[in-house]
Formats: sequence, structure tokens, C-alpha cells
Amino acid sequence: MENIQAYRAMKIEFGRVSWYIGCFLSALLGRQIQCRTQPEDDSYWSISAIDDRFTNAEIMKLICYVKGDSAMIRRCIPPDSNTSRSLDMDLCRALLQHVLKLKWDQEFVTRDALWILGTWNEIPKLPNPSSDIVFVDNKEIDCRRLMPMEAFLSTLVKEGCNLTELIRLCDANETEFGHPLYWMYPIPDGESNGCYLVLVKEGVLTLSYDEICEDHHEVFLQESARLCSAEDLAWLLGEWNSFSAKMSDTLNGLLFFLERKDEMETL
Repeated sequence: MENIQAYRAMKIEFGRVSWYIGCFLSALLGRQIQCRTQPEDDSYWSISAIDDRFTNAEIMKLICYVKGDSAMIRRCIPPDSNTSRSLDMDLCRALLQHVLKLKWDQEFVTRDALWILGTWNEIPKLPNPSSDIVFVDNKEIDCRRLMPMEAFLSTLVKEGCNLTELIRLCDANETEFGHPLYWMYPIPDGESNGCYLVLVKEGVLTLSYDEICEDHHEVFLQESARLCSAEDLAWLLGEWNSFSAKMSDTLNGLLFFLERKDEMETL
């Protein structure tokens, strides 16, 4: 009797597992990834991408992120292909534990769910799948807890409508979520010199700027403030990728020039 160990059990439906890992993969790999979780037997389950594939470089990125070992690399990287539609169970488990910030001692698989067993004091509360949840820098953000756009803009405009006030307004996000939840996008779009993207209750707010003043940095154009659509962000991402590729080519060329210059000067 002394060797009997009491466990608590929790059932996680595979649809929920797919949502957790899909949201995390989308945030980490920078594109929308829909996942399907499937069991193979009572001891093995895995994740596969729907209408997508993972490159070996992306799989390595995931393995490094969860601090996987050489054995995980051998199991996860296909020996005869540069891409894979599915991820090995050990990597999937590590990703799920990372997303849920939860460890368990044992697990078993049924037709529709993953059962996990642990010695928790009480059954952990898992986040509910919701369209209001976004993963930012590996942190779960529930947009319902953020300031509504109307209140945010009203306060921002009243206090000066500039970067200094944006930073002040987002201090509460930094405290609660560990991130201020705004990002600078410094590429002109033909109408402004750039913009800031801000996460608010309703979604992603864009604040364009043309002017930069000495005291308050970027000054936002009040009339430009609006919620982004998925199409808007897709366009911004395309422009960023184009800019990044061109800049990378330029930097590589300059680096080659300087390295060659140093070599010539040593002859």
C-alpha cells in the first residue's frame, strides 16, 4: 500500500489540443497554421498541418524552442525529405506543455482525447479556445481584458496623440502581460511614413504617423486610426517581407565588400 500513488486525471479533447498548438505555431512561425490532432494507438498521438507543411528548418526551430535533445532531432527530422506534414509526439507534447505551462506525469490516448495524469493539488484550469485569444511572444493574451478601442483613442487624442502617450497608455499591458502590445512598423505606404500596431479589445488598431517631434517622438494622424482587417495585415506582412529580403541582399553585398576589402589590404 505504501507504493500506491494517487493521481488526478484531466481530459483534453483533440480539437482543443489542435487549437492550442495551432495558435502557438502560427505565432512562432509567422503564418496561419491549422492543425489536426490524431491518435495512432492508445500510447501515441501527433499533430499534422492542414494544407501546409513544416520545413526541416522550422522543425529545428521548434525543437530548439522546447530545448529538445539529439534524440528528438533524429525522431522529428525526416531523413529523406526537406519538409514534413506532421510533428512527432515528443515534440508535440513539449509544445503543448509549453503552451499550457503545465507538466504531467503520464498520459494515455483515446479516440477523441488526450488524458493526462499528474500530482497537482487541484485540476488545473485550461484556457478556453476563443477567437479573442492570441499568442504574443509565447504569452497568451485574452483581448477581452484589453482597453476598448474607443476609450483607448479618446485617451490618446486627449493627451497628445503621440508615442509618449501611447507608451504611457500601454504600461498596464506591460505589467499584466509582460509586453506593451504595440509594435512599430517603419515602412512608408505612400500616405504616411509608417505606423504603430496596437492590440485592443476589438482587434489590431493601426496608428499612422508622418511627423516626429523632439519631445514626444512620433505624432499620430488622428484620422488614420482604424482597426486592421486580415487583408490589411497580410499586405503589411508582404511589404515587410519584400523590404526585409531586399535589405538582407544589400547587407550581404556590403558585408562581402568589406570582407574582401580587408583581405585585399592584408596582401
